[in-house]
Amino acid sequence: MNIQILPNWCKKIGILIFITFAILAGSDGFRAGWNSVRDTSPYDKQAKSTLNNHGDTIQGETKPETHYFYFGKETTHLFNIISMVGLFIYILSKEKIEDDYINKLRADSFQLSILIFLLVSLGIYVFQANLNMPVDYFLFPYMILFLIIFSIKKRVY
Repeated sequence: MNIQILPNWCKKIGILIFITFAILAGSDGFRAGWNSVRDTSPYDKQAKSTLNNHGDTIQGETKPETHYFYFGKETTHLFNIISMVGLFIYILSKEKIEDDYINKLRADSFQLSILIFLLVSLGIYVFQANLNMPVDYFLFPYMILFLIIFSIKKRVY
């Protein structure tokens, strides 16, 4: 099976889009963790009970002004989506030398990453049946796992 994939120069565009928007989407969480500011979640009952009048920080802590403050929640979510699209473009781009062997490695990597992620998802479901997580918590690690497996298989064989 041969699918139509993007040309090799799209790898550069895809990785540029991914890095740019991943930094924009993830820098708030990184800065908050670096500055030891606790970001509250709607699922965190203890943090909800200690919220101050502002509703976004815990008493005694200040949340640093970041681009989340300027762009808002919807735009930060859009940055996450655009970074996933950039990673998807990178995954779908051809290698410099594309042959049947690379297609086989790509298919094998896809199959192995699907099996690993299904086992991990089953394990998570066994221990925490009512886990409430966004889809991007599964998509990003899956795509990164695919890229890691593909690059290892390319180097080994």
